[in-house]
Amino acid sequence: MITDMKIGILYIGIGRYACFWSDFYKSCEQFLVTEAEKHYYVFTDKEADIESNEQVQVFHQDDMGWPCNSLFRFKIFNRIKEQLQDNDYLFFFNANAEIVAQVTATDLLPVDEDYSALCMAEAPDHLGHESRMASVNCVAPGETDYYFSGALNGGKCRPYLQLIEECNRLVDLDLEHGIMPIWHDESVLNRFLVGKSVKRMTRVMGKPANWSEPRHAKIILRRKEDVLGRSWLRNYKGREHTNTWFRKLIRRIGLIK
Repeated sequence: MITDMKIGILYIGIGRYACFWSDFYKSCEQFLVTEAEKHYYVFTDKEADIESNEQVQVFHQDDMGWPCNSLFRFKIFNRIKEQLQDNDYLFFFNANAEIVAQVTATDLLPVDEDYSALCMAEAPDHLGHESRMASVNCVAPGETDYYFSGALNGGKCRPYLQLIEECNRLVDLDLEHGIMPIWHDESVLNRFLVGKSVKRMTRVMGKPANWSEPRHAKIILRRKEDVLGRSWLRNYKGREHTNTWFRKLIRRIGLIK
């Protein structure tokens, strides 16, 4: 395993989600591959709340609402692809992620593989792959044995930059045909990873905070309801994907500078 390395960490903290940043950053500095040189690339509309330094670069990103802030993450990252090339590895963490125990390079980084991703389950027939044949992000039955979470994924720098670019293209293709991927960016990620060489990380590397197992998780996903407020979160995510709303969404793509 490489001991002299740079890890780039991609983080989106828009709107109320910016409140997670401080605890996430502290936990990364304390526990995440401590021998590595870490650089953080933070996208937010709350620049005053997130202090930049030699390790932390802050980029303004308008609040586009749900699910645009999530769906367009690949487009957001693609804006700074030249700056990301200086890293050996790149990883995206959900805003509500928090590292609670030592995460080693062996835990996180791909070695023979190009990518690492949090594996939610090994029973895809019971999970939510995009199933509509009209979608470019469709995953047909039997194409893969795995379903990956969008909460934690990354890889070696060059392959992950290719992931960002291709997933951005897949999002745009579906939207051009009036299709919203069923689970937004996560559906696109799962389409891309079919047939790829992926290090599958277990829920030890991403356990929802209210789950009892696995008992010795190293990364938890904090309950958004507890931090952001149940009623606010329900209202934020509660809007249906109507045709009228969908047309508005496509027009709003231009808000990404």
